[in-house]
Amino acid sequence: MSTTGPVEIYIGLPEEYLQEAAELFYDSFQQKFSQIMDNREQGISFLEKHLNLKGTMVAFNGKKLLGIAGLQYEGCHFFTTSFSDLTREFGWRRGILKAVRMRMLNSPDHKGELYLKAVMVQPSMQGRGVGTHLLTGISDYAWAHDFSSIRLDVVDTNPDARRFYEQHGFVADKIRRCPLPFQFLCRPMGFSSAITMIKKIS
Repeated sequence: MSTTGPVEIYIGLPEEYLQEAAELFYDSFQQKFSQIMDNREQGISFLEKHLNLKGTMVAFNGKKLLGIAGLQYEGCHFFTTSFSDLTREFGWRRGILKAVRMRMLNSPDHKGELYLKAVMVQPSMQGRGVGTHLLTGISDYAWAHDFSSIRLDVVDTNPDARRFYEQHGFVADKIRRCPLPFQFLCRPMGFSSAITMIKKIS
């Protein structure tokens, strides 16, 4: 099923949609964020402070936000938070543990590579081609800006997402397992490993 009406894809989240985007981000990864934030309200507020509008690809139908994708590359991160941000929010003792958990969601920059942090579609629009529109826009953006490849990570507990990305030209490259000392942190967040997938840009 496709969307009703045209879908516009472009870079740059309008500031007036920041809260809605933060809500979508939190709810799409609720199991992970619930292990870091004390509650949904706090999590959304925290994400609002640290989302990069310029690192966000958006899908709109008129004035309706259909979905977003977070991009990361040298000089631009969709979502950035520091140890001091977390200790300021939670205090030193709790902030250290939350910083370790947050690090589980991070991935380093690779020169010449576009990292796709996440693709999120409004629940009412899932299965209607919005994710495909976003991936097409991301591929076009990567080609136009001379990136050699697009990289993403899919957790081992989400085989549907892996199949979706495979259908759009991504190939499994390697498995990143949660380090043994930190498995007790990964399991409550809903995964024990992540599959790194790559799409080459010609």
